[in-house]
Amino acid sequence: MAETHYIGGWAPGQGCYALAEMVGRGGFATVWRARPVDAPRKGLLGRFGGEQEVAVKIIPVYSSQERSRALREGQIAEGLRHRNIVETLEVIPGDLEIYLVTEFVRGAPLDVAARHYTIGDVEDVLIQILEALSYAHSEGVIHRDIKPQNALVDDRGRVKLTDFGVAYRAGDTRLTQVGYAVGTPGYIAPEILDGEDPTELTDIYAVGATARALLAHQPEELPPRLLEFVNRATSPNPSHRPRSAAAALKVLTGRRESTGTTRNTKKKGVEKRETPPGWYTGQVLRVVNGLVAGWLGYLGAGLLFGGAEALGVAAGFGVLAYLLPRLAALGVIVALAVALFRSQQAGLGFATLLPVVGGMWIAAGSMGQGTSRLPLGPLLAIPLAAYGLGAGLPLLLGTLMRPLGAAFTAAAGALSLVVYDLTFGDGVIPYLGLDLGDLPVALGPADLLQAGEALVQNNPQLPLLAALWAVMAGVVSLAQWLGQWALGLVLAAGGGALGYALEVSVTPEALGEAMTSLGLAAIMYAVVMYLWSKVGG
Repeated sequence: MAETHYIGGWAPGQGCYALAEMVGRGGFATVWRARPVDAPRKGLLGRFGGEQEVAVKIIPVYSSQERSRALREGQIAEGLRHRNIVETLEVIPGDLEIYLVTEFVRGAPLDVAARHYTIGDVEDVLIQILEALSYAHSEGVIHRDIKPQNALVDDRGRVKLTDFGVAYRAGDTRLTQVGYAVGTPGYIAPEILDGEDPTELTDIYAVGATARALLAHQPEELPPRLLEFVNRATSPNPSHRPRSAAAALKVLTGRRESTGTTRNTKKKGVEKRETPPGWYTGQVLRVVNGLVAGWLGYLGAGLLFGGAEALGVAAGFGVLAYLLPRLAALGVIVALAVALFRSQQAGLGFATLLPVVGGMWIAAGSMGQGTSRLPLGPLLAIPLAAYGLGAGLPLLLGTLMRPLGAAFTAAAGALSLVVYDLTFGDGVIPYLGLDLGDLPVALGPADLLQAGEALVQNNPQLPLLAALWAVMAGVVSLAQWLGQWALGLVLAAGGGALGYALEVSVTPEALGEAMTSLGLAAIMYAVVMYLWSKVGG
């Protein structure tokens, strides 16, 4: 049985801690998971309920200068209390080491946690880091080594800054030689390399460099506001950067002031943090996805069960699609294919291709934040067309999604509408005026693919409709990014009308249907965006 090692407890007022296992190793220190084993006079054990784990950073010291630097790190960190900063509980000086006792964060370093982040997730992380820095700067502390490895993400997604080993506090004597650059290559501000003193702008530059590192593998084009933040924060000229962490938050989010910096946390006991950007849009996407999943679940269950059971299935799929959009989307598509096959309303070909194509689409959800939260978005074309608003789907998707995801989803929506009308509708494609008859749903997979290929070759209006919807959705979304939604609406609606008139609609009746649908959708979009702009959305 391994021997348990203890630290602390040898001086009045110190806690005693049992080291459990090493959880981290750096160039100058090791970090251990530990547990308190007695009740120190500072009341730390009471804070943890007696059993909660802590982290102990062990810093070896071989000179008086190293001891001063380690004690200084502990003293600086011990004075900071913020929800986005790892809380330092106790500093214990030893003969050959300094022990920093901190809260134990269950999670992963930011560089590991961010491997599967969306752009929206990266934005939220940057906001939390800036909130922590805004507070630290207000206490006169410059971190000087901001990078993904020095931020921990707990199991709730909260970011906590750590490692204040090279922090600079106003009024302190510098422990590094003049002209010696402190920090990590790639994250050090240019003026530090020129020998200037660290300032708040030093940390702002490092946050910008951190943003570049986290966004390096994102497949999407960056939103204009995020791109502006990164470019300004990493400007070689300090005067071009945001003047403070609070100003950087304004650039990143458009808010007038910081969203979570509090100097009186101990007095109030509760910190209030505003909703991160994109949260409301994400919730709308999830809700719409849940509604579509519930609708599909009801249709599929209605083929096999009674009304009450169908409603129960619909409710279950709806809730699941809100919580786990992509997983539920795949489940409801597979379930619908099985229900169609068992009810003999579709053959093996359709029952096979439906989940295959649906699974490929859901797997491609990484093309945009919207597609991952609204994977069933293309199927909205079917009910919207039934109520005369199908041509408005590109406007809806352009409002909710980023350009790439909106364009692909709108194109897939047009194809979904065509497939539905060929298989379960009357064979007349809305907004085109093409009467293509029924596509036999009992065909096998190969025959079904051949029939679809022949339809596309003989009727070029089908892919043109998908392309038109993709362009309209992309224009609307891009215009919103640029803050010119009215111009985007004019271009999308005007271009859509020309597209229908010149290339897509083949009969006057179909053209009139398309113009009416597009006009109604444009009016609804304009009203919503006008009201949204008035309330500061």
